[in-house]
Amino acid sequence: MYGVNVWGKRRQMRQPLPFVFIVLTIYSFIHRFIHSSIHSFRTQVMRSKTRLILLFVLTLLAFLNSFAQAQEPAGKAMKERLTFPILFSARHNYQGLHIYDTFYQWRRGVKEPGTSGIYILENPSDPPEKYRIRPVIDPTTTPTLGDGIYSDPALSYDGKTILFCYKGTPNGNSVIYRINLDGSGLKQLTNLDAEGNPYKGSGGGHHDVRPAWLPDGRIVFTSTRYSGLVPCANNGVAILHVMNADGSNIHTISVNNVTEFDPAVLPDGRILFGRWEYIDKNALTIQSLWSVYPDGTNETAYFANNMVFPEAILQAKPVPGEPNLVVGTFAPHNAPPRGTIAFIDISAGVQNSVSGKNDEKAITNLEYPDRPTYDRGQSCDPWALDKTLVLYSGQIMNPTNGGKFNSLMLIDDKGRKTELLSSPTIDLHTPIPVVPRPVPPVLVDNTDRSKTTGSFFVTDVYEGLKGVERGAVKWLRVVEETSRVSASPGSNGLNQTFSISAALAWSPKIYHGIVPVCEDGSVSFEAPSGRAIYFQLLDENYRLVRSMRTFIQAAPGTARSCTGCHEYGPPTGKPGPMKMAAGRPPQIPQDESWGSGYLDYPSMIQPIFDRKCVRCHGGDEGIAAGLDLSASPTRLFSISYENLTSRREKQYHVDLISAICCMNGTAYWSCRIFPPYEHGSGNAPLADRVLNDPAHKELLTKEERELLFTWIDSNGLYFGTWNYTQSGPILRPWEQAAKQIRNVMKNSSCRECHANEKGEIGRFENDWINLEKPEYSRVLRAPMAVKEGTLGIGACRNAKFDQNFRRLGIMSGGRYEHAVRPLDSFPTQQWRPVAVSDPNSGEPVVSIQSTDDAVYRQILSIIKRASRQAYAFPRIDMPGAFELNGGAVAGRSRQILPQPIPEVMPKIDLRLTRSGKPELSWPNDKRVIGLVAEIHRGEKPDFVLSEKTLAGTTEMNHFVDADAKPGKWSYAVRFVSDPAQTCGTCRVSEETITGLTALSEGIIPERRSIQTRCPLSMFQPKKSAPVYVGSVEVPEKRSEAVSQPRELFRMDTVELETSEGFLTVLTEEDLNAREFLAISFDIKFTEPGVMPVPIGYGTWNRSGWFIQKFQGKWRFHLSGTDCDSSSPVPLNEWLHMDLIVENGRMTILQNGQTAAQVPISKPLASWFGDLYLGQYSDVQEPEYQFHGEMKNLRIWGN
Repeated sequence: MYGVNVWGKRRQMRQPLPFVFIVLTIYSFIHRFIHSSIHSFRTQVMRSKTRLILLFVLTLLAFLNSFAQAQEPAGKAMKERLTFPILFSARHNYQGLHIYDTFYQWRRGVKEPGTSGIYILENPSDPPEKYRIRPVIDPTTTPTLGDGIYSDPALSYDGKTILFCYKGTPNGNSVIYRINLDGSGLKQLTNLDAEGNPYKGSGGGHHDVRPAWLPDGRIVFTSTRYSGLVPCANNGVAILHVMNADGSNIHTISVNNVTEFDPAVLPDGRILFGRWEYIDKNALTIQSLWSVYPDGTNETAYFANNMVFPEAILQAKPVPGEPNLVVGTFAPHNAPPRGTIAFIDISAGVQNSVSGKNDEKAITNLEYPDRPTYDRGQSCDPWALDKTLVLYSGQIMNPTNGGKFNSLMLIDDKGRKTELLSSPTIDLHTPIPVVPRPVPPVLVDNTDRSKTTGSFFVTDVYEGLKGVERGAVKWLRVVEETSRVSASPGSNGLNQTFSISAALAWSPKIYHGIVPVCEDGSVSFEAPSGRAIYFQLLDENYRLVRSMRTFIQAAPGTARSCTGCHEYGPPTGKPGPMKMAAGRPPQIPQDESWGSGYLDYPSMIQPIFDRKCVRCHGGDEGIAAGLDLSASPTRLFSISYENLTSRREKQYHVDLISAICCMNGTAYWSCRIFPPYEHGSGNAPLADRVLNDPAHKELLTKEERELLFTWIDSNGLYFGTWNYTQSGPILRPWEQAAKQIRNVMKNSSCRECHANEKGEIGRFENDWINLEKPEYSRVLRAPMAVKEGTLGIGACRNAKFDQNFRRLGIMSGGRYEHAVRPLDSFPTQQWRPVAVSDPNSGEPVVSIQSTDDAVYRQILSIIKRASRQAYAFPRIDMPGAFELNGGAVAGRSRQILPQPIPEVMPKIDLRLTRSGKPELSWPNDKRVIGLVAEIHRGEKPDFVLSEKTLAGTTEMNHFVDADAKPGKWSYAVRFVSDPAQTCGTCRVSEETITGLTALSEGIIPERRSIQTRCPLSMFQPKKSAPVYVGSVEVPEKRSEAVSQPRELFRMDTVELETSEGFLTVLTEEDLNAREFLAISFDIKFTEPGVMPVPIGYGTWNRSGWFIQKFQGKWRFHLSGTDCDSSSPVPLNEWLHMDLIVENGRMTILQNGQTAAQVPISKPLASWFGDLYLGQYSDVQEPEYQFHGEMKNLRIWGN
C-alpha cells in the first residue's frame, strides 16, 4: 500500500519558508509603519527614534537570516546520522483532560481520517521522496487486529520483537500484544476481559499500557487491572506490573494509589518510571521520576519529587552511553502528555543530596534553554541517540501543516530542529531506532511472594532531623494511604471526587501501629506487604516530629534498610558501631493507646469534644473564644471540623492544627520538605493548649489526647473510610436553610450591619446553623444578650459587618484554585478572635430580645425544617446513616494481598437502634479491614451457624438487621477473608492456560482460555470461628400513632388566583413522600397554558414531587416516576383532585374517580426547597405558569 511514497502520496519533506523572503516582508511592513509615523508626527525626536528602531530591526533580521541559513545544513547533518530504520506508531494525538487518562479516549472513524498502526521507516537518511515505509501491523496487514488504536511500541534488545498496545472499541480494553519485526508471530499477551477487577470510575474498560522489555526477557508495563481510582478525578489508576514474555505470571510490583508512567530500564537494570503521588501534598505538580528494582524493591526518588515545575516528567529514558543522563518530556498535568523535551543530568553529586534531586540546574531544556522547567508544548516521546541528538514526536508551525499533526522530529543539543516524517491525516509517535542495544544486568529477585510482610531497618532516625536532640524521638508510626476501588456518591467541590477533607488529606488512612525507637536512633520493624505505607516520628508526648509524606512498600519477604529521615543516597563515611536494633528481630507494630485501623473524625474525634469541650465551646455556657466544637453537620463537614480547619490568616496554613493545605494552587507550600516540628501536632496550637494550658491539660485522658494528636497528624481527615450514603457529600437542606435565613436577615434589622453594598447578605459562616440542636445555632444566639436562662452570647455589634473577613475560610478567595500561584498572591487577613473581645468592633447590639421574637421564630422554623430533612436522609457522618434511606454503602480499599484472619477478634457491640432494630458494631481495626463479616441470627445463644441463620454480610464495621422480627434473638459474627468478594477476583478455571499462538490470514487473535483476574484468585476463602455476641429483645413495631398520617400543610378559605404570578410558601413541615403522602385541592383552569404546574415541590427526575398538566392531561411526578392520566383536563370547571402515595403506588383521583395509578419505579429522593403554588419549583418559566384558581389545599403525610 505504501511502497516508496509517504502515506500513499508523494510528499516532499517540509522546508522552512525562505528566510530572505521573510526578511523582505517584515522589512517592508516596518518601513511602511515607520514612514506613516514620520508623516504623522513630523518631529525630529520621532525621526531619531525611528532610525534607531530601523537599525535594530535590520540587525535582527540579518541575524535571523544567517541563523536560518545555518538550520538547513544542521538538519541535513542530523538526518545523515540516521543510518538505521526507525520504528514508530501512527495514531491520532494524545488527548484527554489529564496526562493519565489518554487510554480512555477514542479518536477513530469517518470524522477522523488516517490509519493507526505500527510502521517502520526503512531509510530515514534518504530524501523524503525515496522513503520506504512498511507496516508491521495495521488494518491492511495479514494478520491484523482490525481498525483501532495501535500504540506504545517497544523494541526488544536484539531489535527483533515488538510489544505494542491495541484498543479496538471506544469503551474497550487496552491489551498488550507481541509481534515480530517482519509482521509475523502475532500473540496476545494480556486479556483484561477475564483479569480486570470491577471498575467503578469514569471512562470505560481496563487498560494494560506502556510495555517495556526487561533484561531477563520479561515485560514491565502499567495496568489499571486493580481498579484503583484517582482521588481527584475518579479515573483508573495504572501502576507498574511485570509478566513473563508469554503473558503468564502477571503481578504488580507497585502499591501506588495514583498513576505511574512510562517504565524504561536504566543501564544498571533498575526500572525508571514516572510516579504521581500526593500524600499530604497537592495533586497537580508531583509526577516525578523514580527508580525501582524489577522485583518491586528499593523504590528511590530519582528526580523532582519536591519540585513544583515541571508539573510532570513523562516518557523518560536513559541516554545511550551516558549513565547519569536521561531524556524526558516535561508536561503540564491538566493536559495530554505533551510538552517540551529536556535532558536531566543525574550525577553522583545530585543523587546524594536532597537539593540536588530537586535542582533545576540538572535540567537542560532543549526547546527552552533559558526556562529549564518550562513544560508547555506539543513535543513528546523522546528517544535520545546520544547526548547531542534526540528523536521525538512534535510539531513545526508551517503553512503546509499549521501544527495540526505531530511529525517525527529531530532536535540537537543546541535546540535546532528538523522534521523527519509527517502525515497529512494522522499524528506520528514513539520513534525508536531499530538497532540492537546492550542488555542491562539482570537484578536478582529478592522477594518471597509466599510471605505477606517485609521488614525495615533504620540505622539512625536523627540523620536529617536538624535541630532535634538525640533521645527526643520515641516512636515510629506506620501509616497506610489507601486506594479506593468502590464507587463515589459525588464530589465535594474541593477537587475530591470522594469527599475526604477540607482540601487537606486525600484518602482514608489505616494506622498499623507504632514501634519504639532505640536510644541510638535505630529501629527495626515489620510492615504488611501490598500496601502504600509511610512513617511518622513521634516524641514522648506523641507529637509529630516529622512525617514522611511519600510512600514505600514492604516487599514480601524482604528487608530494607535506610540511613535516616529523608535519605537521598548511600551512607557516606566509615561504618559506625553496631546499632541496638540490629541485634533484635524486627518488631511487630503495636496498637496505639486508642487502637488501630481507620481514623474517622465524626465517630472517633467528635465524641471527645462532645464529652469534654462542647459545654463551653458551643453548648449551654456559650461559645468560648468564638470556637464552636459542636457536632452538627454543615454543608460539607461539621461545625467543629470547620472551626478547626479554618485558614485564619493564610490560605496555605491551617492555624489551629498546623495542617498543610493541599489545594493545587498552594503547591509552593505543600511541595516543600518541612523541617522537624513545622507542621502537625508538633506545631499545632490546639496540641499546645491541650497539653500545656492549665485550664485544659487535665480535660483529656492520655488515650483521648493521643487520638486527637493522631488525627491532627492525619493532615485533617474528616471522612475516615470509603463508606457513604446515597444522599452524597453535600447537605442540600443546609444550603436551602442558609439561603432562606439570608432572606429573613435581609428583610429584618439584621440588614443594617450584615448587608453588603448591593443590599444582600453576603458573608454567611458555615457554623451559624446548628441542625443537631437548632436553638444552639449561632445565628440565633449572637443577636441575643447574655442572660441567665437564655442561650444568648451577645456577639453582635453596631458596626458594618466585614464582608471580606473569613472566620471559617477553607478557600481564601471563596473558590478552589486549580492552577499554581505564588504564595504571596493569595489574600491574607489579620485574625480577629471574637467580637466581644475587640474594643474597636462597636457597641453591643441586641436585635433579638427573646425567643418570642418574630425573626427568631422564623429562623428557628427554617432550621428545624432543614434538620428534619437532613436527618431523614442522613450523610454518612450523621446519626441513622446505617439504617435510614437504604442505609450506608460499603466502600472498599484496594487489596493486593488478602487480609488474613486475625488471631484475636474485635469486641462486638449489640444494641437496638432508635427504630428498635438490632445493630452490631465493632472497631475499624486494622485486622478486620478488608474482611467480610457474616452476621448470623439464631433463637438460642449457642446456635449452629448455617446458610439459614445468615442475616446478611457487610464489609463495614456496622450492621443493622432490618429484617429481624419481634422477639428475642441471639447473634454471632464470622469474619471471612475472600478476595473474590473484596477484590473482585474470579475463581481459577480448571482449563489449562496455554496462552495464544500467532494466527494468520487476517484472523483477529483472541484468548481461548479463562485467565485469572489477578494472583488473588488462587486464594481460597478462609473463615474465622464464630464470635457469639449476645442476645437482644426486638420490640413489637412502634405505636401506630407514630406512623399515622398527619396534616402537614393546609390553605383553607383563601382562594389562590394565579393568573398574574405564583406563590412561594416556606413550610415548617417536610412535605416529601415517605410511607404515605396525600395532596387534596380544588382547582379551575381559566387558560390551558403550555405545561403548567399548579403545585411544585421538587424537580423532574431527581427529587420531590409536583402536579402538572402535561400535553393537556394530568401528570403526578414523584422522584423520577410519572403517573399520567388519560383524560384531558377541562377549562373553566372546578375539579376536586386527590393525589396519593401509598404502598409503593401513586394514584391520581379526579372528582373521586381513579384517573391514573402506577407503581413507584424509582427510589424516593427528598426536595429541600420551598412549596410553589402556580409555578414549577425547580425553575420558574412562562411555560410552567398556571392560570386559574385553587382553594382548599391540604397535604397529609408521615
